[in-house]
Amino acid sequence: MNIGLCRVSSVSQKDNSSIPHQKKMINDYCKMYNISVDEVISEVYSGTTSDRDGLNYLRELVDEGKVESVIVMKLDRLMRNFTEGVVFIKYLMDNKVKIISVMEQIDTSSVNGMFLVNILLSVSDLEVSTLKNRCLSGKREGFLNKEKVCGRIPYGYEKRNGIISPNSDETKIVQYIYKKYLSLKKRGLTPIKRMKKLRQLLEMNGYKYRGKVFSTHNINYILKNGFYCGVMTFGDKVSKHKYDTIISTKLYNLIQK
Repeated sequence: MNIGLCRVSSVSQKDNSSIPHQKKMINDYCKMYNISVDEVISEVYSGTTSDRDGLNYLRELVDEGKVESVIVMKLDRLMRNFTEGVVFIKYLMDNKVKIISVMEQIDTSSVNGMFLVNILLSVSDLEVSTLKNRCLSGKREGFLNKEKVCGRIPYGYEKRNGIISPNSDETKIVQYIYKKYLSLKKRGLTPIKRMKKLRQLLEMNGYKYRGKVFSTHNINYILKNGFYCGVMTFGDKVSKHKYDTIISTKLYNLIQK
């Protein structure tokens, strides 16, 4: 069998690399070179991993000895990760399966074709690394500008139109948790008894954590989160953020003692 393989990373992928466009290019190429296409596998999945439904199905066909060649629009549709890409290509070659890339005019049945495959996979891997580095650089710049650049928005805040600000209903609950916990602490209760009593009080007041009953984990996360008093982290970096605070630094520090 000659198997066509089409892949996009998301359903919103641009037309120049959409599934229908890839199929057309594969079919046009095969008609030109008189190659029969027995099946076309299509998938929406990141090419940085080899654990994909379409690829796993292709492996099954290869293991059964049913595949003569795999045809793709470009090699990065097969795999973008260099290490896994080389492993998969070797796997195909060991099973006497050819790889044909339409746009790059590559056929791995030739020595030159195999040489070009390795070069192109290296370039593809470099592109992914460059993109990741750019994203990381952007996050560092945002952090220096006192912006939150990673992690979920803490309970008590919301993000609208790209702007993070306190949520009035949740803010009231966060402030209640801090003040009531400090009060229970001053009464000399053990940490376990404080937490048990606080959870009871939250339930009695009908306070919820994103629609669910507050757990000990939820409360501990809130009590130990410096974001509420203006502090945020990025990796091993610590900085003040630019958003409105919910808790005073003094109250936060009293809880941590």
